Amino acid sequence: MKCPKCESDQLRKNGRPNGRQRYLCKACRKQFFEPPDPQSFSRQFTESELSAAIPQEITPVSTTDSGGIAILLLDSENLKLNVNTEQFLASLCDYPLQVKIAFANWKNPSTSKLDAELYDRGYELIHVPGGSNSADGKMIAFGAAILYRYRDVKQVFVCSSDNLLNHLCNQLQNQGLTVFRVRRQNAVLSVENCQTGESKHYSCDREMEIPSFEELANQITELLQAESKSIDERIARFSSVAELFKERHTVDFNSTPSHAAALWESAQKEVTPLSEASLATVAVNQNLPEILPALNSKAIDSLDVLKTKLVEIIEAATLELKEDAVPVAKIKKDFFAKYHFHADSIVKKLFGKTSSLIKFLQSESAVFKLKLIGIEHQVAIMPNIEISEKR
Repeated sequence: MKCPKCESDQLRKNGRPNGRQRYLCKACRKQFFEPPDPQSFSRQFTESELSAAIPQEITPVSTTDSGGIAILLLDSENLKLNVNTEQFLASLCDYPLQVKIAFANWKNPSTSKLDAELYDRGYELIHVPGGSNSADGKMIAFGAAILYRYRDVKQVFVCSSDNLLNHLCNQLQNQGLTVFRVRRQNAVLSVENCQTGESKHYSCDREMEIPSFEELANQITELLQAESKSIDERIARFSSVAELFKERHTVDFNSTPSHAAALWESAQKEVTPLSEASLATVAVNQNLPEILPALNSKAIDSLDVLKTKLVEIIEAATLELKEDAVPVAKIKKDFFAKYHFHADSIVKKLFGKTSSLIKFLQSESAVFKLKLIGIEHQVAIMPNIEISEKR
């Protein structure tokens, strides 16, 4: 026989209300009745068959044939669990979470709407009369004899924030079971392994596990490193756009020269290139000393040395991108990452205040091949070039 919902054959008997056998599907947690046998209506049962069909005594339930199972005991008047929270709890135990039992006064208005939902999710519902700690007392009485009812149980979730349930946790531990104590404070659900003392935490609002401090620190470090890399790329691209803006300024605007001059003067006030000192200040203010280290570059005291360093960086970028020519913006980014100085600043220091990296590359046409594609400059190494002063 198979489950009519999911067609699984992993079934177990779950009582005989009104003489009809009821089954519980272990796969989808749905209950259903055994379909009636058409021939059963046409034959008469003997007295021995009837007595054999009626259970004479209650026997312990064996819910699985291998390993063990986990059981969840829930004080529904004290704690609410949704489907995602149950999946989080199931991920913490070493055995399948097959039995879930909820205790409450189901006539109480605060819980009267939960019974149908919990029953659909496979819970066995136990009703208790009204009164203070009534559900806690029944939960303790039921849980203390849980090994008699379920022989294969290995781990138990005790879900309640009431301290009265500590007695049940101690009793279950004395019986050799692994007990998980589940409590909730505001929007955080805490699960403590009573045997090891290890705790896991779950955010009910975000519906996700709350990582440890070490894991959060690693995630923050990765995000800061990614943001730092993105900032370097934007700085390099901004520098290229600024150089194009300067070159555009040298073009003679025949139509409105006064307007172009005013625009350039306004742009010079608004746009200020980032210097090494300002980058260091940002790094200190943002408490990122490991991500943006101190600005101490190797000595680049001549144009020949600068040319050698640029050749090395361009060759490395060419191999990385597998292209014959690479964007100048990437060269600036890689240069800054390696030497912690902007290439434009080095060129201005050695070549002249009005110079830039692009002008330097243009002036060294025997070594570098520069071309403009759209608004982006790309550079390549001229073939058969040998630099004698590599360091």
